[in-house]
Amino acid sequence: MKTLFKHKVSRSHGVELKRISQKMNILKAIFFNGPLSNAELAKEIALSTPMINNLLVELIEDDLIIDLGTGDSSGGRPPNIYGLVDDGFYVVGISIGVHSTGIAIFNSNNKEVVPAKYFPVKIQSNISIFSKINSLLEEIIKESGIDRNKIVVVGIEMPGLVDYKNGVNRTYFPGYNNLYDELNKIFKFPVYFENDAKVSTFAEQHFGLAKGRQNVLVVQTGWGVGLGLILNGQLYSGKTGYAGEFGHLPIVENGILCKCGKKGCLETIASATAIARIAKEGILSGNPSLINELVDNNIEKVDTSIVIRAAHTGDQFAISVLAEVGHWLGRGIAFLIQIFNPELIIINGNAAQAFQFMMAPIQQAIHTYSNHDISNDTEIKISKLGSKAGIQGAAALALEKITEI
Repeated sequence: MKTLFKHKVSRSHGVELKRISQKMNILKAIFFNGPLSNAELAKEIALSTPMINNLLVELIEDDLIIDLGTGDSSGGRPPNIYGLVDDGFYVVGISIGVHSTGIAIFNSNNKEVVPAKYFPVKIQSNISIFSKINSLLEEIIKESGIDRNKIVVVGIEMPGLVDYKNGVNRTYFPGYNNLYDELNKIFKFPVYFENDAKVSTFAEQHFGLAKGRQNVLVVQTGWGVGLGLILNGQLYSGKTGYAGEFGHLPIVENGILCKCGKKGCLETIASATAIARIAKEGILSGNPSLINELVDNNIEKVDTSIVIRAAHTGDQFAISVLAEVGHWLGRGIAFLIQIFNPELIIINGNAAQAFQFMMAPIQQAIHTYSNHDISNDTEIKISKLGSKAGIQGAAALALEKITEI
């Protein structure tokens, strides 16, 4: 497949470029949907079945496509089903967060052939972190035995105000008008990056609960609160890619100062970071809790996982903290329901692990602050992808974008 992409760059003949683009569309259609018949491929990418047949023959010769034999038929001759060769190509997914960086490699059938490995490299406004991450990736490739020439693209998810089309992250790398120039030099692969909430939303759209849905919101509750939007079946990014800054809506009157400079932002009261902070403040104020025992009375060790662990033992203080956060998150979600009228809202991220303690307060807040005729028609579910959403989404999104720029 890498040869396919090299041809795309090196040849200037319009007809040839179009044919290569059509081949890549076939590969991506099967990557995202699984094995397909000729007729299904023709429908998926809007080409005639004779054209699809010709392209499939060439892709089989390139050792990228395999004929899986005949499938089920509703009448007439059973169709042949085509899949991807397992080691035809690979894509890399990288998740850069505020505490660590995860790296995984997926094969052409979207199987995680190198499970996610996490390293103590966190997001910072210094481009040298990408050199560190690339060194880690090169070690992983070497240890895995994967043919480096078969890796076609690297996808990166990261926090911040991201304009993926122009290669900009205004929050962490404001001095770079096109970060892709630097990343392509460092990684020596085509690289695409996107905001973490949008990457998770892309993963939900193709591999999770949002698959086949038209109007879905994905609320990401990690160290902050992010939002991904699927509107009319399309991932929505806004004019410059910055849509979805849900966590920075000022929602608490006279609230605490947010890192963005405003007071009372939603993420100061409804994020994983907020859970840890509220728990610490409560314990320092004298609230009895098992949390103290779990951290050996070292208050600085309190984090979201500790609070959730205490809640699972029946600790009433821990449960009250999660209920408070759930209330504020639900209040914010009520506003989203009023504005977007979504069919489904998916909650993912660290706080989603406390779903059983937060769901009732979330629902109660929605009931209080939204129009019942709208909210009663909206489902709320917890993501089934979990921590895989970011890395898997980054790799898949990069594969989809590789022919766009």
